[in-house]
Amino acid sequence: MISITRHTKAGTIIGQIKQNCETYFGIPYAYPPINERRFKHAELKTSWPEPLIADAFKTVPLQPFNKLEAFFSTHPDDLNVPKPEHQSEDCLYLNIWKPLTASPNKKLPVMIWFYGGGYMNGHGSAELYNPQAFAEHAQVIVVTFNYRLGVLGYLNFNEINNHYDMNCGLSDQRTALQWVHHFIDDFGGDIHNITLCGQSAGAMSIQALMQVKAAQPLFQKAVLMSGTLRFDSQNHSKAVAQHFLNTINTLYHTTNLADLSSPQMMHAMTEDLAQYGPSKGLELIYSPIFDESTMVDTPPDKWPVLVGFTEQEGDCYVRNESRKLAPERFLTVMHHNHITVDTNTFDVTTGKGQSEAITHYEFKQPALRWLNDYQQTQKWLYCFNWAAPDSNHFKTPYHILDVIFWLGHTDILRAHHLPLTPHTHTLMQQMMDTLGQFVTEGHVDRPVYTTIEDAYIFE
Repeated sequence: MISITRHTKAGTIIGQIKQNCETYFGIPYAYPPINERRFKHAELKTSWPEPLIADAFKTVPLQPFNKLEAFFSTHPDDLNVPKPEHQSEDCLYLNIWKPLTASPNKKLPVMIWFYGGGYMNGHGSAELYNPQAFAEHAQVIVVTFNYRLGVLGYLNFNEINNHYDMNCGLSDQRTALQWVHHFIDDFGGDIHNITLCGQSAGAMSIQALMQVKAAQPLFQKAVLMSGTLRFDSQNHSKAVAQHFLNTINTLYHTTNLADLSSPQMMHAMTEDLAQYGPSKGLELIYSPIFDESTMVDTPPDKWPVLVGFTEQEGDCYVRNESRKLAPERFLTVMHHNHITVDTNTFDVTTGKGQSEAITHYEFKQPALRWLNDYQQTQKWLYCFNWAAPDSNHFKTPYHILDVIFWLGHTDILRAHHLPLTPHTHTLMQQMMDTLGQFVTEGHVDRPVYTTIEDAYIFE
């Protein structure tokens, strides 16, 4: 492997050349959120005294087992990801891919990738989110990063102790943007051409940052894939915090969070979530909280946006009849999400009906409502509708499947023994072209959104 050295304002950093990209893995963008910084907002890290060896991913946020990460990889039979030994509360690191073939004096567009996972799972080094193929194809710099998850990221700790903070995960995201704004030009990036791109909870996170006053000057465009934000309210977040406090008191006979080890914190979160009942990941117990002291009420209409969904999002949550929720429980979960299901239209006694309701109420309808409210004229809508009906795993265009195409992961399709037809290859190139054009130029060669009829179909 060939090493490459860059001298930045933060210090010397040594990365590697992988295929046609410079890569820098495991850069600390904030001080570790441990000890006195535990349960506190992230603090930007602006220097390192010794040369930083950035040739390997660092530890990822604490999280439960994620069967979707195992599936969307080149080792789909690995049922232990992310491995416990690779997890830590010391997790605030980012990674950079910069194409080698770019002109050395030309500043490149920058895309910052926000992973999904319901604010419970995910990390910037997951195989699905490796942007090497896209960075090379589109000639853009791509940054991935970790942010705190679950209780550690989104519990309202301030309700428990006024020396603690809420929205810690959101503060991680804002701090990563600040780091990129300060230092990406040292890697050849254009700080005036930064796009935030996220899928599912990643898209929701970007919508939250659009309302965070400190984050608003730090990017110029946004791509929102399969996710529309619902802020938690201050009052509800206080009830959630008290619920968790009761859980740890029952488990450990203490209400002092600082006494808990990382494994104890994870065990308490598992027990806490179990008390809310099954929800197929649809009920986001820990999520961004609206904070009027740091946020505006509505996002300003200042950023061009590319927004979309997959045609059958819900099939990721309810894959077949054996995986459906009890009908009454399904309606309760949807009610908790402020959704009233029309049971004359959607037969929630069946898995198919539940999946269709999820697609409609959780994804399509909110995305269109958000676009209609967002008054920026430069906005585009897409729908991903590719499937391989004869395959074992790709029979319908479900939630997450499109990420394989946006980021150019033929390797993951091959790992599932899917024949790469000319059509599949052409579609992948077309989707990378579309995303690359938006990241680079702030528009795509499609009609702007006015109604659902303007959606561009990738199929």
